[in-house]
Amino acid sequence: MLRQGNHQTPANRPFIPPKSHPVYTGRYLLATNEISNLYNTISRWIDCRTPGGIIYGRPRIGKTRALKFLLSQLPEEYGEDLPIFIINCRHYKTPNESVFFEDMLRDVGHEFFANGKANVKRGRLSMFLIERGLSSKENRVIVIMDDAQELHEMHYKWLMDIHNELDRANVQLTVILVGQKELINQKSAFIAMKRAQIIGRFMVHEYPFKGVCTVDDITTCLVGYDDESSYPEGSDCSFTQFFFPKLYAEGFRLATYADLVYETFQEMRRKANIPGKFEIPMQYLTTTVEFILTQYGFDGVNVDALTKEEIKNAIEFSGYINSETYSEMN
Repeated sequence: MLRQGNHQTPANRPFIPPKSHPVYTGRYLLATNEISNLYNTISRWIDCRTPGGIIYGRPRIGKTRALKFLLSQLPEEYGEDLPIFIINCRHYKTPNESVFFEDMLRDVGHEFFANGKANVKRGRLSMFLIERGLSSKENRVIVIMDDAQELHEMHYKWLMDIHNELDRANVQLTVILVGQKELINQKSAFIAMKRAQIIGRFMVHEYPFKGVCTVDDITTCLVGYDDESSYPEGSDCSFTQFFFPKLYAEGFRLATYADLVYETFQEMRRKANIPGKFEIPMQYLTTTVEFILTQYGFDGVNVDALTKEEIKNAIEFSGYINSETYSEMN
């Protein structure tokens, strides 16, 4: 049974409209070990002027959050004028040049994404990317193709056309393919078919994006809530402090529970007979933490301490066990 705590509003808790905190809205980014590793890898690719590479991992592993982090942080290192675009690859039953370039124009934010035939759209996209690349101090454009496992061979050939047109204009294009493990199968198929141009342009480098695998990974994530976040902006009130104001003032930190969180995940995996190595998709860890903050903090039961049973309830709510069990059935 949950224990009722003290609901008297503390003076050190900022007042904001109900349910407007980023923990409720999901509009926040916190670095993790894996995101930091990915950032360093992408930075090396950019520094070495690599034309492209693959980032792959299982679904809900945290790739989308990582991409948002890249969008926010790369300009700080390479300049605010660095053009970075995320293209959402749709499911294409058959490749269609007009549809493909229209989708790309829409995702880069071009006003006239639907006008004209395929060759006109391709030219419009090339000119847009060239203009943006030439306006940056490094004559560079970064294009991230999300859900890239949906791409067909013909799509890569059309991307090569764009790459060549930017190269002739002295603009360096780096294409980063992000998707599920099928991307590696696609690369193997291209190797078997001797598609050296596609591999050389877009698939030379690989990075396997992982979930949360160690206690240190969990600790880094929890420290983000404890010390490396703040809301409202300029308040210096971390997420943990906002939801546990009284306990936070007394020294409470989520990071001190990292071992217990890890052990509880492990225990629940064993009980559910989930095989394989320990790896938690980031979605489930963040949902677990958000449940703890909202349900056991000041806005919820407002407990006097955090217990293993409450951590277990949060993990159950995240859907992690059900998802892993379902994955093993398929």
